[in-house]
Amino acid sequence: MKSVLEKSYDINLNDSSEIIKFYEENKLYFDHYDKISDIEGIEDTILIKQKYCEAIERKNHFTDAALVLEHIFVLLNKLKGNSEEYEYYYERALFYEGVILGRQKKYKESNKKFKRLIILDPKNENYHDWFETNVERITNKKLDAFYYIIPALWSFIFVTKYKYVGKYYLTIEIFLFVILIGIYVYQRYIVNLIREKRRKRINR
Repeated sequence: MKSVLEKSYDINLNDSSEIIKFYEENKLYFDHYDKISDIEGIEDTILIKQKYCEAIERKNHFTDAALVLEHIFVLLNKLKGNSEEYEYYYERALFYEGVILGRQKKYKESNKKFKRLIILDPKNENYHDWFETNVERITNKKLDAFYYIIPALWSFIFVTKYKYVGKYYLTIEIFLFVILIGIYVYQRYIVNLIREKRRKRINR
């Protein structure tokens, strides 16, 4: 009788539905990944887990994909220094870790992974695209908060103007309006700067 890993040689690992079906039919085996000790078995298991991770990431199952990546990094620690395939599998796992963190809107954590990936492969445009997109999202996330804070201050001042600010009411309103416009202009400037950098790199 064929082992689970031997059966994996008969499936199309690039077919998402096929790899998901195979993995989930043999989930008990793959959940005990830490028991695998031979190098070839570790390599095969990493490959299957990576393909499964990619397949479920495309289905937006980000939490499950993150868990599978944890398994992969455990296996990679066993593989380090013992296999020529280590660098390839490590880079692929690091990429998907960055992708999944980005999908979960953890942009800073995601960019830590892409910084490392850019060091590994400075010419990889996909890594740069992800990094720059994350920077854009981090910038927007920080500045978008002001679009809630300033209107809230406006409302507070309007309701309490006679009690707290009196004759300074109009000055404060104008000041808040100028700040809001300034934040908007700054945000557009930073985002356009990032996008222009991306365009120049693509057209280089």
